[in-house]
Amino acid sequence: MNLRDTQSLFMDYLLAANTESESASLGDKSAGLAALIAAQGGIDVDKRMGIYSNAYRVRLVETIDTDHEILGLYLGDDLFEKMVGDYIAANPSSFHSLRLFCDALPAFLHNDDFFGQYPILADIANFERRLLNAFDAQESARATFSDLQAIEPQLWPGIQFRFHPSLQIFRCDSNAVESWQALKQDQTPPSPDYSGQRAWMLWRGPSRVSEFISLAPYQLALVEGFLQGNNFAGQCEQMLQWFDQEQATTEVLQAVQAWFVVGIISSIITS
Repeated sequence: MNLRDTQSLFMDYLLAANTESESASLGDKSAGLAALIAAQGGIDVDKRMGIYSNAYRVRLVETIDTDHEILGLYLGDDLFEKMVGDYIAANPSSFHSLRLFCDALPAFLHNDDFFGQYPILADIANFERRLLNAFDAQESARATFSDLQAIEPQLWPGIQFRFHPSLQIFRCDSNAVESWQALKQDQTPPSPDYSGQRAWMLWRGPSRVSEFISLAPYQLALVEGFLQGNNFAGQCEQMLQWFDQEQATTEVLQAVQAWFVVGIISSIITS
């Protein structure tokens, strides 16, 4: 058997051992691989195979635990163990990098017959994925408020902004982020609350730390409008849904200035 076929057989065994432990197919794959392995150092073939099977699972468990530490605290040991086992069985790793292994976890929690009864779990998992995505996002230049001030005033109405690649908008219908924050601070999380949609803005700051803030409805509309390519004048007009004309312009300017401070604007476009 050539190397590629041997590696394929070995991978089939690892996946079957962690997803099909009670099935007949595991026996077939185990027997096929066992024929290629010799006992060594007083350890028989089954034990040698078991070491690799267990090591594969341990790495996956460690990845889930590392990527979703706060979700694990929210669930507690027993439910976390159940979630890990069910997720690994349903989503065997198909990536070269473990960084991507848990990408499907929010959808799994949402759709699973048991965990889907508690929507806040998928929201917490989704929030933690967003934090990781913000941290791993590509780096780019960051504009400053001085750059904006240097633009001639008559050009301001047509100004558009391009944002740092780490910027994300996260919506959920639960108090998942508030619960995450409480556990992060070693406090008891509040009871699940599904009373309305919340919105959060996440990004990686200049200090390379993932950050987030909650968004009021007008703040969400403001940042989303700029993300969609709307210009300064258009966003001031949109704010008239919440403020009078003078206050609308002030709110836009204050928000934009704050965005420069936290480093989420990468460039200014003038037309």
